[in-house]
Amino acid sequence: MNREFVHGLAAKGLFPGPATGVSLLETHISWVVLTDQFAFKLKKPTRFDFLDFSTLAQRKYFCEEEFHLNRRLAPQMYIGVLPVTEKGIGAEEGDVLDYAVQMHRMDNQFEMDKMLLDGRVTEQHMAALATLLATFHQRHRLSAKHVYEPDSDIHDFADLFGFKDDLFALMCPDASSLLTSWEKAVPAFIQAQIPHQAHRLANGFWVDGHGDLHSRNIFLPPDKAPVVFDCIEFNPHLRQIDVLNELAFLCMDLEFYGREDLAEVFLAFYAREWSYFERLEDDVLFTYFKAYRANVRLKVALLGLRQQPDEALARTAKSYWALLRRYMLDLVGF
Repeated sequence: MNREFVHGLAAKGLFPGPATGVSLLETHISWVVLTDQFAFKLKKPTRFDFLDFSTLAQRKYFCEEEFHLNRRLAPQMYIGVLPVTEKGIGAEEGDVLDYAVQMHRMDNQFEMDKMLLDGRVTEQHMAALATLLATFHQRHRLSAKHVYEPDSDIHDFADLFGFKDDLFALMCPDASSLLTSWEKAVPAFIQAQIPHQAHRLANGFWVDGHGDLHSRNIFLPPDKAPVVFDCIEFNPHLRQIDVLNELAFLCMDLEFYGREDLAEVFLAFYAREWSYFERLEDDVLFTYFKAYRANVRLKVALLGLRQQPDEALARTAKSYWALLRRYMLDLVGF
């Protein structure tokens, strides 16, 4: 499967449903064919240290995982997994070349990131989202038998240290020196947090959650419950996490859009449903998780820039870098 083939599927209308309003979205790990009625998501045959879509069997497995896991929060959106042949998506004739997740198309005007830009997100939206997520998280708590692996956390953050040249190219002259300093500071911080993390795991504050909880993965339709979609299916380690880690992603994203007020409102409503903060130390850990989540979004932007230069994406990467610097200054003092 390659870009040309997927473009051909979209251009020729080789998929279920009417070929109206057809467009194609591309990320560093997937292609999404959009129509007025449906969305069809195909995984790129690629491999990173955090995922492996390199074989047909892997892509089939993770398409099925994506469908089943996302039905937990968005059952009205996810339809099923379809084979892809030379005849098209969902065709029964020909050899299976790939697989696609089929979804109902949502109304993009209610995508939360767009609503944030337009100033349309309200406290009522935050209350509904907090209630939905608190219920979901309590339903999917991990057993105390789950093992916390601090080395994995260290590795996840350290991925960014391989992007020094990318950040330098974005005119971030202090990046190299700061990343060098953080290479020592972050492992030390995580090691110091091991007893605290073990305590939270033992007390039921780890969940099999969403793992990618930011505003672009949320719809806020009027007079309906929020729809939270596109959870992480490709790596359980990135989804089976402390609930503080999960919530930090959304709060970091709200702060990215300059809406610290909505982040505070969301946390207040969430706390009414589930008291997820136990100790003062939780606040420090929450700041670390926000830094880690800014790190994640920064890496996604930088990976996208490696595949295709884009001025808007470059500005986004710079903004995430600035946010990460702010969190790290609060956390480690530089």
